[in-house]
This record gives sequence, structure tokens and C-alpha cells, in this order.
Amino acid sequence: MDRLKKIHWLLVINVIALFCIGIVVQYSSAGGKWAPFAIHQLVIFSFFFLLAIAMSFIELDFYLKHAYFFYIAAVISLLVVNFFGLYIMGATRWIRIGPISLQPSEFAKVGLILALARYFNKQSVYKMMEFQRLLKALIFIFLPVFLVLKQPNLGTAVIMLFIGASIIFTAIIKRAHLIIYGIISILVIPAIWPSLRSYHKQRILSFLDSSVDQLGIGYNAQQSQIAIGSGGLFGKSFVSGSQTQLGFLPEKHTDFAFAVLSEEWGFLGSMTLIVLYTTLLAIIFSIAYRSKNYFSKLVSIGIFAFFGVHFFINIGMTIGLLPVIGDPLPFLSYGGSTTAASLICIGLLLSSVASMKDLKLKLSISSIERPVV
Repeated sequence: MDRLKKIHWLLVINVIALFCIGIVVQYSSAGGKWAPFAIHQLVIFSFFFLLAIAMSFIELDFYLKHAYFFYIAAVISLLVVNFFGLYIMGATRWIRIGPISLQPSEFAKVGLILALARYFNKQSVYKMMEFQRLLKALIFIFLPVFLVLKQPNLGTAVIMLFIGASIIFTAIIKRAHLIIYGIISILVIPAIWPSLRSYHKQRILSFLDSSVDQLGIGYNAQQSQIAIGSGGLFGKSFVSGSQTQLGFLPEKHTDFAFAVLSEEWGFLGSMTLIVLYTTLLAIIFSIAYRSKNYFSKLVSIGIFAFFGVHFFINIGMTIGLLPVIGDPLPFLSYGGSTTAASLICIGLLLSSVASMKDLKLKLSISSIERPVV
């Protein structure tokens, strides 16, 4: 089998495997019932998985041409959220269109990837060496980040910053610019602290000192670690986790879905998920490495950061290595918008692989048609 076909099918099979594990977790989170979590995820995945397959048949130039349109649409949707969004559990992150609730910040991540990839794609080597070009890229990043922080949604804002940084670090060729950008980022971090909500600050302080408010702000992280530790090597078996089924583990279907998996399927189940996710990241990096199209390469790097940061932050906060900032794990956690945005990213990757196949075919044809002298 051709190597590109192998990458294509490995990506598809890996995503389906991750989703199947997610369905098992959602079924268990509902106490052994399909409704409301598992059936919802199945419907969303089925629709957007077909969309991802359809996206693979669309030429990559289409996404390049309309990249700014997707970005502008994402920013407008974030503005709509701030003015007309639904206020749920202390945050305004959703908009309702009929019976459907959307979280635009998830789609804004994809818009940011496309916009930055197009911006750096059209810059010449000499233009990229001008620092003012970086300032324009920073505007692309900080505009949606600012709107997301107003919701407030610290986890998504952090992910957007990492996505932006990964694409910029890939595109920049001058070391001095990397140093300047790094210094600016370090200086900006303390400035973010006053803008955080009180519960964000409490979560960070609770992470730094686990003895602070164990029954309050530190309760979620504590129960997550108890659930993961109690799973042992083989777990407590399907739909039999005490922390999950007795209601001790909060947000078990969203932010702490990994804790449900660890409690019921143990260390072996957790490692299976980690291996699958690591494989997914390796496939994405392979696509970026093999891409001859620079836009495709930058998009792939952005998607690598999308999945990599989600994976690192979510598992880090469930096992106590990072503060709890509210970050779902794609394909495992419940959430239609997160699942949809993740599959759109997969569609972009499949389109990149298809474009590499087309390029390879064109090169083969041109070599055959070349006259022999």
C-alpha cells in the first residue's frame, strides 16, 4: 500500500478508535445509559465525520482562499456570544440557534489556525524577517483570545495562545524574533492575572497548595485523583466505578472523562488511550513533515498544537500536574462543538494528505511525459 494511503487510513482508524473509547466513557458517565451523553455524541460524530471525509475531496486551495473568511466569521460569532450568549454556570460561552447550542470558541480555534497559516504562507522570507509582520500575527491571536477571556474561558484562551505560538515558531526563521516574542509572552503573563475571575485565581492557588479549600475549589481535582488511583492496574470494570457511579466525581462526562476511564479500566485502559493519542499526534506531525505545500504544513502544525495542548492540559489537570482550568479532551469528553471542531481539523488533515497524493501523481505524469533526449 502507498505510504500516503497508509497515513490516510491510520488517521481515520485512530480517530474512530478514540471515539469508541469516548462512547464507552459517556455511556458509563450516564450510569449505563445511552441518553443523554452517548447518543448525543454518536449523532454529532456521525455527521461531522462524514463532513471530514467530504472535506478531503475539496482542494486545499479552497481553504487557503477562504481562510480569512472563516477567521472573521469566528470573531463575529465570539462578539455575538458576548452580547447575546447564554449565561450558564457563571459563564457566557454558548449561543442558541433553534434547538442547537453552539460554543463558537471551539470553532474559533480552527479559524485561527487557517488565518495564521494563510498569513505566513504569503509572506516572503525577507518579509518574515521584519518584526512588524509578527505584530500583525499577534493581532490575529490576541483578538479572539481577548473575546474568549471575556466569556470567561481561560482554558480555551490558553489553547489559542499555544496554537498561535506553534505556528509562529514554525514560520519564523530569525532567532532574534523568537527571543523577542518569548520576552513579550513572559511579560504578558503577569498582566493576565488581574483580568482573571476570582475562581480562576482560586483554582491556581489551590493547585499550588493542595491543602487550600479541599472541599471547595480543590474538590474536583481531589476527587479526580482518587478515582484514577482507585482504578489500579485493571480498573473496577465497566459501569462499576464508585467515584463515578455514586456521584463523587464532578463533571465526569466533560473535563474529567479521563478519570472515569482510569477508574473503570485502570492503568491499562489509560495507557491504551495515551498510546492512541500519541499515535494521533505522530500521524499529524508526519503529515506536517511530508507536506510540500507551506500552507498545508502550517495548518498541520496548528492542528498538532490543537490536539497536543488539549491532551496535555486535560490529562495534566485530572492527575494533579496542572491547575483545573476547564479543558475537554477531544473525542473522549462530552461536547458537540468540541467534537465538531476536532473533526473539522481531521478533515483539513485528510485534505492535506489528498493534496500530497495529487502532487505525487502530477510529478509522476510529468516525468513520464518528459521527452527523452
